[in-house]
Amino acid sequence: HTQIVLCRDLNDGEELERSLRDIVARQPHALSVAIVPVGLTRFRQDCYPLNSFDKESAARVVEQVEAYQRQQREKDGRTFIYLADEFYLLAGRELPPAEYYDGFPQLDNGIGLARNFMEEFAAAVAEADDSKAALAAHKQQDNRDNRAKLRLAVVSGTSISPLMAELAESISGAGEQVTMVPVPNHHFGTTVNVSGLLTAKDMLAALQDVAGKVDGILIPESALRTGDNVFLDDVSLSDFCARLPCRVETVGSGREYFHALTDWENYSGVGDTAASYMWQSNAAYTKRGGM
Repeated sequence: HTQIVLCRDLNDGEELERSLRDIVARQPHALSVAIVPVGLTRFRQDCYPLNSFDKESAARVVEQVEAYQRQQREKDGRTFIYLADEFYLLAGRELPPAEYYDGFPQLDNGIGLARNFMEEFAAAVAEADDSKAALAAHKQQDNRDNRAKLRLAVVSGTSISPLMAELAESISGAGEQVTMVPVPNHHFGTTVNVSGLLTAKDMLAALQDVAGKVDGILIPESALRTGDNVFLDDVSLSDFCARLPCRVETVGSGREYFHALTDWENYSGVGDTAASYMWQSNAAYTKRGGM
């Protein structure tokens, strides 16, 4: 399984064409190709100048790679070449269907995380016992008890926030009032937009005007380190929760997101158990003249 870290104006365009031809020619020894955008943090100093992808340049990459994907699927029914979610989200393009990821062989590299999350969410909806009727009954019970609607805040990286909002809106009949909290990453730099690299400090800052107006807060489990439930800025999950005036739970999958939104009273995140951490970065630190 191979990976190309794509740097705008360096190894994209014609150079990407050459790279893809070379790796495709090495099948079946090459099992897959992941293409991810280089991650640029604010800590890069005295390094080779690199530019982030924007909507237009990301769209060019998607169109270029889609041509290869079609060829590969016509050849043997597999996509073989997979683009990181960031390219689709940045370009404003629809994510490929689940079958295009061929079982998600590059999931640990962040390839297909969004689509996999959506599939898990859809599966949870399908598995719910007569979910529409159950949600309607829940709402009626709330009305009978004359209770205010449950208010939840959903914290995430800026790139995935619109998708999280879309999924929440699809089950709005549950009665929750969901507020999306996309968190700018001031620790690493705002060009880093994934949930897995958010710090406690940045999340707390984004929640400052929201926390007192909601009944519960959902945060991404991927922002925690494995086993000790500590954020990247060394704040523990328990300390983070203590700084907020309402209940806080983690979400690690689409299935958990569905249950948190529809059954908040009974939902529980990682708690004292180990978080399933996934590093989501391809930060470039190479200096001029070598390593």
